[in-house]
Amino acid sequence: MARFVKKENLTIVTGEYQKDGQTKKEYRTIGELVTMQGDNNLPYQFFKLWGAGGVVEGKVFAQKDRQQQAPQQQYQQAPQQAPVDFDNGGDDIPF
Repeated sequence: MARFVKKENLTIVTGEYQKDGQTKKEYRTIGELVTMQGDNNLPYQFFKLWGAGGVVEGKVFAQKDRQQQAPQQQYQQAPQQAPVDFDNGGDDIPF
């Protein structure tokens, strides 16, 4: 059976305030990161994010070495279009 290891807060900076002449950051907790130890004695993690739409849960995976990954497909950038001149009534809009 999996064993609980630790729980950590996921926070974001929501502002700043002054205390004793120093600027401090104001944090808001938006979720939690849970570390468990599996039956195979290897740790694994998952997270929960809390928001207006409810709770979102997900898993945490180690990043793969980019050298070992297959080369990613390269995309060509779309050709640049001339900006629309609205001062002349937008006559150069292509539709």
